[in-house]
Amino acid sequence: MKWFKTIAEQVAILESRGLSVDSQTPVVLLRENYYSVVNGYKGPFLNKDKMQERADDFYIEGAEFDWLYSLFRFDRELRQITFSYLIRAEAALKTATVYAFCENHQGCSDYLDRSSFCLAKDMLVAKKFRGNKYSLHSNNLNHLMNVLNGKLVGGTSARPFVAHYLDAHGEVPLWVLANDLTFGNMSHFFQLMKRGDQNAVCKHLYVTTMRSGDDKKITPHEVLRAYDVLVHFRNLCAHDERLYCARKDNDTFATMLGLMNIALPAAAVVDFKEELNDLLSRYKGDLHVITVSDLREMLGLGSR
Repeated sequence: MKWFKTIAEQVAILESRGLSVDSQTPVVLLRENYYSVVNGYKGPFLNKDKMQERADDFYIEGAEFDWLYSLFRFDRELRQITFSYLIRAEAALKTATVYAFCENHQGCSDYLDRSSFCLAKDMLVAKKFRGNKYSLHSNNLNHLMNVLNGKLVGGTSARPFVAHYLDAHGEVPLWVLANDLTFGNMSHFFQLMKRGDQNAVCKHLYVTTMRSGDDKKITPHEVLRAYDVLVHFRNLCAHDERLYCARKDNDTFATMLGLMNIALPAAAVVDFKEELNDLLSRYKGDLHVITVSDLREMLGLGSR
């Protein structure tokens, strides 16, 4: 059991493990939380050889608490920049998905009809998928129907705009309900759409990403992969989790950055990359034993 420690005790623990502290360390720990800063960002600064000889962490010679805090601040700024683009990508993917569905299924409640979705044999899955497609289809469709119907129960738990449509019209169109659906919900929705509807999503994204006639078409598999990876990284950012070295299976930050092209215009992705490079430049030297090349490697961008 990890018992509660006062800020003074937390500082003493860091010093006993070879980490230099200063007058601002207690303030930072009180403001940011020991677990978030230390446990989240100590890894690159630990002396792995020394730790073979002792049960506790031990830091490399000369390591300072501010080094950890600088990496923490870098990652926070990285999340802020990334999240600003991910929510734009989320809006683009959700809007294209909803528009394509409603264009082809014009009944207000067609999204509650299981026949509006694909059969198990036709369900789009990742190319590396090796599981039981029929079981996955059943589970995903049942879950989606539960989510969609659950949003329409009404009462005090309903979002105001959903409650308004239920009270005024007795039903809620998908383009309204979508505002109460998560990115993950819409990922499942897209996966379960019929192939013709998915192709329509791709056509809408081709337009909104401002591609020209010479650009490669967007495919349903690419959209599904974008949903899968972007949802994961969006949730990391939203829940304030560590991002700079995050992975989803073998997918890195760089994978996510590349898949932004499915949802956002090329100019927006260029802006994202420029903000990322500016951030890396600003922290050059602040992380001491971690170089910009190291950070690029951890982000999956490759050194340069």
